[in-house]
Amino acid sequence: MNGIRTKDGLGATLVVILGATSAVGQTFENDTGGSVRFYGQFSPTYLSFGDGDETTDNFVDNANSNTRLGFVIEQPAWGGGLTLTFETALGFVQTSEVSQEETPPALAWERTDLRKFEAAYAAEFGKLSLGQGSMASDGVATLDVSGTGIVGSVTVADVAGAFKFREEGGALSSVTVSKAFKDYDGGRRFRIRYDTPKFSGFSVAVAYGQNILAEDDDTDYYDIGLTWSGTQGDMELAAAVGYAWDAGETDSERYAGSFSMLHTPTGLNLSLSAGADPDGGSYGYAKAGWKGDLIAPGPTAFSIDYYDGNDIANDDSSSEAFGLSAVQAFTEIDLELYMGYRAYSYDDTAAYQDADSFLFGARYKF
Repeated sequence: MNGIRTKDGLGATLVVILGATSAVGQTFENDTGGSVRFYGQFSPTYLSFGDGDETTDNFVDNANSNTRLGFVIEQPAWGGGLTLTFETALGFVQTSEVSQEETPPALAWERTDLRKFEAAYAAEFGKLSLGQGSMASDGVATLDVSGTGIVGSVTVADVAGAFKFREEGGALSSVTVSKAFKDYDGGRRFRIRYDTPKFSGFSVAVAYGQNILAEDDDTDYYDIGLTWSGTQGDMELAAAVGYAWDAGETDSERYAGSFSMLHTPTGLNLSLSAGADPDGGSYGYAKAGWKGDLIAPGPTAFSIDYYDGNDIANDDSSSEAFGLSAVQAFTEIDLELYMGYRAYSYDDTAAYQDADSFLFGARYKF
C-alpha cells in the first residue's frame, strides 16, 4: 500500500507473530481509505466436570469463544466497500471435545478450524458475501447482551459437549451433553449470502452453502434469517429468527429465534431463546443478568440462566440445565476474567445421575 499509516495497540503482538516488520500496530491504512486490521484472542480455561461418580479436570480452550487469529482488508470500491476476511482457530483442544474417556491432543489444527475466508461487497443495495463464513441463520438463537456469554449461554454444549451422562447404576451411557442440549442455531459454511439494507431496524439475509471443510458431505444447506434492533426509551432491544433446511441423503429442517433487552440506566438485562426440529426436539431458554461498574478497571457482569429441552437426544427425553456466570473486564488491557457453574439433568426411559461443571478462565483480545 502507498502512504501506509499505523495505529499502535495491543495488536502489536499479533503483527510480530505474523512476521510483519514494517511497523508496530494492528491497523494499517492507505491514502485511498483502505486498511488492513490484524486481530486475535487467547482463551485458556480450566474445566471441571462431575458426572455423579467421578470428576474430570482439564486445562483447555474455551469453545464459547475460542483462541483465534485473523485479519480484515477493507477498501472503498465502486461506490461501496470491499472486505476480505480471514480467520482461523489455532487448533487447541476445546472444552467441547474432552470427556471422561478421552482427552484429545493439546494442539491439532484441522481444516475445520478455519472460521472465515470470504469476500464481501456492501453498497446501497445491501451486502453480498462469498466464501467460508456465517450462514444467514448463524446467531439467530444466541442474542445475549448480558456480557457473560463467554461463560454460559444457550449453546450449553460448548462447555462440556463430549461428556457422557452416567446411569444410576454407575455405567457411562451413550448420551452426551451435546446430544441432549441443542440450540438449532445456524452455522458456518462455504456459501453465497445476501443481506438487505436495514429498514426501520429490520434486515433479512438468505444463504446457500456447502460444507467443503468436512469430508464426504454432499449436503446442500439453505437458510434465511430476519434480525431487528432498536431502542425504546431507556431500553436497548434486539430480536432475530431463522429457518434452515438441508437437502442431502437425509433432508432436515430447523428453526430458532432469540430476543435480548438491556435497561441502560440500571444494567439489568434479559435474553430469551427458543428453537425446534419439526421431526423432534425443542427447547426454551432464559437468562437474566446485570452489568455495571463495580470497580475502576472495567465493567462487571453477573447472570443466571435456565435451559429446558424435550425429545432432543431421544423421544420422551427431557434436558435441563441451570447456570451461574460472572465476568470481570479490564478494559485498559483488553482482558476478561470469568467463572461459571452449570448443573445438568437428563432423563428418558432410563435413569441418569445429575452432572455439573465449573469453568474458570480468561480471554485476552489483541
